[in-house]
Amino acid sequence: MIYTVIDNFYLTDEHLKNSPSRKDGIDEDTETTLRIYGCDLIQESGILLKLREAVATGQVLFRRFYCKKSFDCFNVKKYHDLKTDLNRTERHVLKEMGFVCHVEHPHKFISNYLAILETPPELRQEAWNLANDRHRE
Repeated sequence: MIYTVIDNFYLTDEHLKNSPSRKDGIDEDTETTLRIYGCDLIQESGILLKLREAVATGQVLFRRFYCKKSFDCFNVKKYHDLKTDLNRTERHVLKEMGFVCHVEHPHKFISNYLAILETPPELRQEAWNLANDRHRE
């Protein structure tokens, strides 16, 4: 069975003039700037992720969301702050690690040694579980 959905997302001029953002004190120019900024972020993300066909859909859904919710409550510019914080934290971690990110996990060695010793599968599983659990201590 094939289901189709009819796009019935319509807004009146009155609703557009008195959007949730306007009710929260955001002026028309700022709201327009935030809408453009959000759509630019979606487009940039789509290009970087090589999902260009999803960009238009994402932008429509973004605009629809902000017709119902306020930019004051769901601030699209927080993305920039989170991205900046993440980049700063990543640089600190990399600097502390001396930019060495290669790790030898014990799982590979455990599996190989126990296979060579021809141990029962239950023992291999238990050893694997212990190796996984050691990170939680």
